[in-house]
Amino acid sequence: MHTLASVRMSAPDSALFDLIWALGATVIGWVALINPRGILEWIELRRGVGGRVWRSRLVGGVFALIGPLELIKGIVHLTALKGPERPAVFHQTHGFSPALATVVIAVMVLVAIHAWRTNTFLQEAWTAGRLPRACAVLVTLAALSFVATTVAGYLAAGMLCWALGGAAVAGLVLTRKRV
Repeated sequence: MHTLASVRMSAPDSALFDLIWALGATVIGWVALINPRGILEWIELRRGVGGRVWRSRLVGGVFALIGPLELIKGIVHLTALKGPERPAVFHQTHGFSPALATVVIAVMVLVAIHAWRTNTFLQEAWTAGRLPRACAVLVTLAALSFVATTVAGYLAAGMLCWALGGAAVAGLVLTRKRV
């Protein structure tokens, strides 16, 4: 029996994965190094560590170095693909069965509803103004879209939703406490 985790990723999906992962790693690494608006201190205080950020900066430095290298690898991998092998966003690969996909999507919708009801960060973003509200809604929609496209077997579209969600999370964190 083949599972989704044991199936080898196709070359186009692998190239897109490399690109999305590299962009995310680069952005996370540079945000940790630059530390705009004291994001690292805020995260460390919320975790209960007490605002010590040297570990986060160290990890950010590693990501800031590895991310661009992985980005170059993904670009080389993508340009090496010939015409019919080039990735299409809505090319279906291996997905879950329709019944299991429906259950996974329904659970994700319930998780999103629970997050909006209990998470003070999302509730504060809703009341903070247009930009934080838009970022919070975009994060939720991107997460739901990521799950829906991934369980349906559209891995390239799922990776693009993941990247969009990451950008929305960055916008949400950067606009925190703005009125």
